[in-house]
Amino acid sequence: MKRIGMQLEKNKVIFFMTLLLTVGIFFACDKEKQKPTEPWSLSVIPSSVRLNPVTNTIIEQDFVVKSGLNDVKEPLKENWIFDGKEVALNAARGEYISFQVVITNHTDEILENIQMNAPNFKNGSSEIKIDPELFLEWSVEVKEHSTGYPNASLGNGWYPDALIPFKYLQLDSSKVNRWTSPLRLPDFNNRIEDQKSIIVWIDQYVPFDRDQALPGKYSSTITVEIGETRKEIPVSLNVWDFALPNRNLLGGALQHEGFVSRMSEEDALEIYQMLKRNRVSVMDPTYQPELEVKNGKVSLDWTDFDKRLKKYFTGEAFTSAYGYEYGPGYGEPIENFVLPFDVYGKHHTRGWPDTGTPDEERNPENVAVYIETIKQVRSHLQSMLDPEKTDLTVYLNGLDESYFKEAWSRMVFYGDLFKKHYPESHFRIDGAYSDEAMEYVSGSIDYWGSHTINYNIDKVREYQEMGIKDWLYGPMIYESEVNGWVGSLTFIDLPLINDRAISWSSWKYGIHSWLSWGIGAGWKHAWYDPETWKDVYKSGPGSDLEFPYKKINGSALAIYSGDIVPNVNGPCPSIRLKSLRDGVQEYEYMRMLSTLTGSKEAADKIVNKIINQPFGDNGIGVMEVWDYDPQKWDNARISMGEMIEELSKK
Repeated sequence: MKRIGMQLEKNKVIFFMTLLLTVGIFFACDKEKQKPTEPWSLSVIPSSVRLNPVTNTIIEQDFVVKSGLNDVKEPLKENWIFDGKEVALNAARGEYISFQVVITNHTDEILENIQMNAPNFKNGSSEIKIDPELFLEWSVEVKEHSTGYPNASLGNGWYPDALIPFKYLQLDSSKVNRWTSPLRLPDFNNRIEDQKSIIVWIDQYVPFDRDQALPGKYSSTITVEIGETRKEIPVSLNVWDFALPNRNLLGGALQHEGFVSRMSEEDALEIYQMLKRNRVSVMDPTYQPELEVKNGKVSLDWTDFDKRLKKYFTGEAFTSAYGYEYGPGYGEPIENFVLPFDVYGKHHTRGWPDTGTPDEERNPENVAVYIETIKQVRSHLQSMLDPEKTDLTVYLNGLDESYFKEAWSRMVFYGDLFKKHYPESHFRIDGAYSDEAMEYVSGSIDYWGSHTINYNIDKVREYQEMGIKDWLYGPMIYESEVNGWVGSLTFIDLPLINDRAISWSSWKYGIHSWLSWGIGAGWKHAWYDPETWKDVYKSGPGSDLEFPYKKINGSALAIYSGDIVPNVNGPCPSIRLKSLRDGVQEYEYMRMLSTLTGSKEAADKIVNKIINQPFGDNGIGVMEVWDYDPQKWDNARISMGEMIEELSKK
């Protein structure tokens, strides 16, 4: 019996060893089947998503609200612009169309001396002579979710964001003595541990003039060479037979006090041109001529002011004379300008002109100085700018978000002064004002900057009927009321679609335009630390016991500074700036469609399928304020484009 038992035990061991060997062989074979046959692969993804360069997954798929995007299982193999073989795009003239090329490394070896080529688009003998613009995507590491968004944040990890123009990369080894910014995988400078892919953003501007981009189907081929291996992906671009307006009619703006006014002229020009190219306006309220007041006499020296700004007022800054060879707004002046005025503020800041404290400012001699300054500013600017093209705003920072009657009285006083002495200007107040306050000031203001958390559309309609034009600013979604402390919408770790949504929402609600605070807050350290807003404690109505600190990823950051990453000597746009641009372009689709149909009905029908009821009291704690499937947004744009083209033929 003992011998029989031993034999049985021996048989069991043999059986389990055989089973383990069989399972091992099975999984080894399965792994071998999954293993790529080549060391690297090439793919394309839409511009409306972001790819994690470590996991090769779509970042937006991690959002708390699920959408059709979660059905896209292998985006590098197939998605809504790439069928696995070729890319299909559509665009109007005067528009930027974008896509992303992904190079993935399937080995543990470094892929060096990567060469990429994107030839001009051609259609028979026709050719779009504007070259595709290539950018290397730089990823930033989010180490903690933006404060107040524990559920809505897309989480920690690497986010592609900064876009480095290829002109800053070392692509020709014959011209390189010392490699500092090569194109290789993993990225030499970005230092992403376990990086699997590098991503290249491609912008194609379709010329505004019809003879430079005749309607039809154009083609190009993206080629990548690494060593002896060459891969290609053909790209087709269908150009519709209509053009978006050359002017940026919406005039959405990034407002940042002192950001460009304190730069050198050359650096400021780069910022103005970058934002113009992306259909976003610059607002900086700190440009002022030299002012001297002696014995009640006002003297203004415009020398430096004119030297810096006249080219923007005339539009010359956006022509080939200043290196702006093509792009939206060619030859057009800046969309907005904040006039240099201010008043004594609640934080004891001085006015411009300085006419003293609230107890002193209405003395006859002080009022005379303020009025004379208004008159001189108006007289001077009339000679160099067209208020029909450049919207002139009076924004008195000293009265910003002032919720007491003395401040309301001052708003009325100064609003009336400007209505009388500078009728082409528009007096703007920003803040969450009560019905009592709005009724008090309504006859003296033109614009109201409303924070998204206070944007209750039924009440806003009443203000619109009073003739007050509303500017929208602030975060796009609210997990809780604490999110209302921020004046920016540019969060890195929230869905990319949010940056398009402000223009779509502006259409839905009939909003005059939008603002977002900040152009490049923290734009130097953001390359390596995206927490551009850090505050240990905030007291007052914006405080919250649960969040006695603030860390916000990408707040007020739309562009990145030059001279931080080796060889990158100029400012770089962000992917989120491109998304803002796309929203503005799509707003123009809505405007054109409404003009051609004679009503807003067709555009509203498309928009209302995407945008629900964002902002205000009803938006707090509600994430489903719009559809988070970027394919639906992209398809909606195509639907509008096809309708506009068809209607344009009639």
